[in-house]
Amino acid sequence: MKKTLLFAALMLVSIGCMAQKLNVRQAKNLALAEKPDFAAARAAIKEALANDETKDQAETWYIAGLIGYQQNEAEYLKLQMGKGGTDYNVRGAAVLESYNYWLQADKLAMTPVYDKKGKAKYDTRTRRQIAEKMLTYFRQYELVYYAQNLWEKQDYAKSYEAFKAYASIPNLEMMQERRYQEQMPRDTTYKDICYNAAMVGFYAELYADALHDFMSLMDEDYKATICAQYVYQSYLNLGDTVSANQWLDECIQRFPNDSWFVQNRINNLVNANLIDEALVYIDQAMKQDPQVQYLLLKGSILEVQHRYDEAVAVYEQALQMDAENAELWYNYGIVYVDMANELGEKAAYMNANDYKLARVEITELFRKALPYYQKAYQLNPENDTYKHQLRSLYYRLGMEKEYNELAQ
Repeated sequence: MKKTLLFAALMLVSIGCMAQKLNVRQAKNLALAEKPDFAAARAAIKEALANDETKDQAETWYIAGLIGYQQNEAEYLKLQMGKGGTDYNVRGAAVLESYNYWLQADKLAMTPVYDKKGKAKYDTRTRRQIAEKMLTYFRQYELVYYAQNLWEKQDYAKSYEAFKAYASIPNLEMMQERRYQEQMPRDTTYKDICYNAAMVGFYAELYADALHDFMSLMDEDYKATICAQYVYQSYLNLGDTVSANQWLDECIQRFPNDSWFVQNRINNLVNANLIDEALVYIDQAMKQDPQVQYLLLKGSILEVQHRYDEAVAVYEQALQMDAENAELWYNYGIVYVDMANELGEKAAYMNANDYKLARVEITELFRKALPYYQKAYQLNPENDTYKHQLRSLYYRLGMEKEYNELAQ
């Protein structure tokens, strides 16, 4: 009786295993049929992927990936035969699906199975089949088109996944044979795609991943300055201000001719109220690489600190370097306007006689600011701030004609 029950149990296990193997075969047949039914194929393989008898077999995962591969091929064939346009969303999703399945299939295929003599055996046939199809994916760009479409729809996380899947193909272990590598050059196009992946990862707020991606691009000397800036922003977004500042210091040495890093380092010092350190930093930067931008920054810091005479001296120095810089002229004018406004606040508490004298001085300060605002507007008439502030100054000085002319 016990033997009968044991036999019956074994029969049930065998039947269950056979049913799942039939599901795998059915999924394959449905995907490869002349008129494929991809929905039914996916339904069939889904059971096999979850069943204990078949979920750890490389073939199961290979067939799961084959469904997406065949769907992409079917869409491509429609395009080639002129039977309507191809749907890159359908193609891209199918390719990404199969890519993910095939990573697991390859892992299982390369998991050693030992025979009675202890010799390891590998499913190299499955690996080779996957590698050939991965090469096709790399050369046909469906994943890239899909990622770009998702990016435009602001589905950044999924776009990042698609970009990274494409970018990873040449680095997969299965693709390291020379014959594959020769067909997958890491050329400018490839690096552009890697850069887009890093960018969309940043937009997806996957800052740790984006940071790593930008670092890798810098190792390839690809858009190193821009990538370095995004590395800094990624550190900040991760809340790691210590690493962010260390990175700025490193980049200041690495990119001595790019003021962006120095300016951000100085901004950090200013925000921390380390004003004197910030000013020393600017002076050091000027000695190494004299730039008007450093002086603009120094003048702004001094102006905010109400150190007006020092700010004027800095702007005079800057004008000797670049007299056609609209921002410089505008900032120079701000010094006199701020002096006037500051005096106006004090005048409210003065006696009548002192108030009258203060109003004369305020008007004179506005007149001092006028030629600087006018020059800034002359150099850049498209700047709305320059125009608005110049009109405001005309109004304060009672220059009705000039005010009306500028309003037109």
